[in-house]
Amino acid sequence: MPEFAPVRLPHYDGRGPGPRSLLDDVAAWVESAPMAALLHRFGGALPGTGTATDLAYLEAFSAVHWDFRAGRERHETAPQPLDPEQELAVTEAALALGLGAELKPRLDHYTHVLVLGGLVASCLFRTRFAAEILAAGTRADHVTGVGGFRPLGPADLEAARLSGLHCGAFEVDAIEASLKRAFGIDGRPHIAEGGDPHREPGRSWKVATYETGRMTVRAVAAPSSVPDRRRADTVDTCRFWADEIADLTPGDSVLVVTSAPYTAFQHCDAIAHMGLPYGVAIDTVGLDPAVLPEPHFRKAHSASGYLQEIRSAIRSMRRLHYAAATAEAELAVEAARALLRDDE
Repeated sequence: MPEFAPVRLPHYDGRGPGPRSLLDDVAAWVESAPMAALLHRFGGALPGTGTATDLAYLEAFSAVHWDFRAGRERHETAPQPLDPEQELAVTEAALALGLGAELKPRLDHYTHVLVLGGLVASCLFRTRFAAEILAAGTRADHVTGVGGFRPLGPADLEAARLSGLHCGAFEVDAIEASLKRAFGIDGRPHIAEGGDPHREPGRSWKVATYETGRMTVRAVAAPSSVPDRRRADTVDTCRFWADEIADLTPGDSVLVVTSAPYTAFQHCDAIAHMGLPYGVAIDTVGLDPAVLPEPHFRKAHSASGYLQEIRSAIRSMRRLHYAAATAEAELAVEAARALLRDDE
């Protein structure tokens, strides 16, 4: 039996208590029993002087003890050895902290389904997962796959070969080809694009739009927020999609589709960069690659991989906490101004 009860990830539906509830949810995650046990196992303990201070401590602590990437991509990072007791303890804590699979959407209808890209294998099974969710009865007006101008590497090309997928040169091409396969799209898209991804991937962008009759399906690549330093990351692409393409309005809802154990950090980023700014509901579902039907796609996550993604979740929780605190402060200022106007 698992040692820890599940800790709820921050919840935001665009209405209700607003940023205060997010601050409470982040605090509950940070101060939870699985986080305390994990810290104790690696020789740490929260300062306990406030959520912002605790998050700063967690980010610094995780940089020393749980960061195995050293600037590499996730798929380039080898599992690190832990003893069997540590493996079990870390895995149990990670799953309790929200890094496990989440397969069932909360709502019956979403304005948007947003499928996050990655390696070709991830593009294939995440778009298929999204199509299965919709085929099972959840409805959506728009489906978008977001990728980037990351050149496809050997692992991508091997996955494409095994799957018979013709996926072009970049990640965004792979997410587009995967969307077409998952949703049975045969037509030609409307293309809007800018820049030369072969020469300046950080400044290039692309939107491929398919009209299927019942909904719009898109593949999107964004320009980078720091084009001289790197290509666009997931946050850049989601911001670009929200700002320039989706026309999000209060009352809309977005279902983010990804892989476990990335659910926690990508859910927090989606709330911080889309939910709060636009007043839209955010839900996130993640499929576990360890249970995929294709043996060549299956990937069991290591305990060191969970630690790495707990660090990612900590960093995203910190961004979300800052965004929620800023939004709450702005609401307080607006309320004070309203009182002053009433007194005049």
